[in-house]
Amino acid sequence: MFIGKRWWVLCLIVMSVMLVSAGSAYAGKIKNFSADQVTLAPNGKIQNKGKIYITPEKIRTEMRSPQGKGSMIMIMRRDLNLYWMLNPGDKKYFERPLNEKEWESMAKGAIKSKTEKDLGTETINGFKCRKKSVEMVVEVMGFKSKSRSVVWISKKLDMPIRTKMEDGNVTELRNIKKGRQSKKLFEVPGDYTKAGNIMETFAGADREAKEEKEESSGGFALPKGLTDKLKGLKLPFGD
Repeated sequence: MFIGKRWWVLCLIVMSVMLVSAGSAYAGKIKNFSADQVTLAPNGKIQNKGKIYITPEKIRTEMRSPQGKGSMIMIMRRDLNLYWMLNPGDKKYFERPLNEKEWESMAKGAIKSKTEKDLGTETINGFKCRKKSVEMVVEVMGFKSKSRSVVWISKKLDMPIRTKMEDGNVTELRNIKKGRQSKKLFEVPGDYTKAGNIMETFAGADREAKEEKEESSGGFALPKGLTDKLKGLKLPFGD
């Protein structure tokens, strides 16, 4: 399977949490920056690497699947009140109005319970951070998960620099660079085709046939069993 259910659900949560975090990030001392988003295995080996670009009115995140086959790009334009999800493998994109209240409601609604404990301060990748232990129960589309983690939150960015899960996996921001970001990063390339819905963007009209070609084509397929759930789900980005 190209991507597992947990990873797809994580993508949906990331979309929501990014907007919730962005509101405070814009009020931080660093308003324009880029960074590598790195996921590490318990042994310290890099499992995945993506990118994030932040400006006061725009956000771009780039993620690859855990298997390294294919990628997904999310662009949020507060200045245009638009949200784009891009599939570089098939050069397709999905567009919907950006309703921040709905995203925030989704993120907050997904978190069923949350407890935090302050663990002091620590410097991570050159940034002084507040270290906290967090226990949280999240439920999205019927998938319920309980997690324990330790987070390091930078006051300069007002967002986590590092998150360590109870299984030892770590996600952190590296190579953080302050400065203006290129306008092209927040635009849909001219050779992309607009899709009618999110399923068409990542699955195509004949998903079953495409699954057999995923390894060579670099496309982006949804996990089996999740298609029906998404069809009936009302999200801020529409159908």
